[in-house]
Amino acid sequence: MATKADVKRIALALEGVSEVDHFGRPSYRTKKRIFAVMRPDGLFVHLPEERKEFLFAADPRTFVKFMWGTRSNVIVQIEKIGRPELERLLHEAWEFSKPALPKAKAAKKKATARKRP
Repeated sequence: MATKADVKRIALALEGVSEVDHFGRPSYRTKKRIFAVMRPDGLFVHLPEERKEFLFAADPRTFVKFMWGTRSNVIVQIEKIGRPELERLLHEAWEFSKPALPKAKAAKKKATARKRP
């Protein structure tokens, strides 16, 4: 079972993440945007639309659909998931929200990745 302390520990271990106040709630952000907010009703995570739809269909009691205008958001009931699953979700939200690398750095990183065995 995951806890609020796990959320904080995992999120802050990701590169370039800082904790900021978001209307009195702890949130975790990259330079680009907030990717997770600890709310009273669960953990909001910023994910791609297709991933959210998959989670809603897989387990609607754990991954609750929260509508904000016409956009659906996922609120994770963290007490119903394990730490490894929480870690994967936070990493996925972080990946989706982190700033894009400049083209030169991205090309260098891609070339380095190809050279590895």
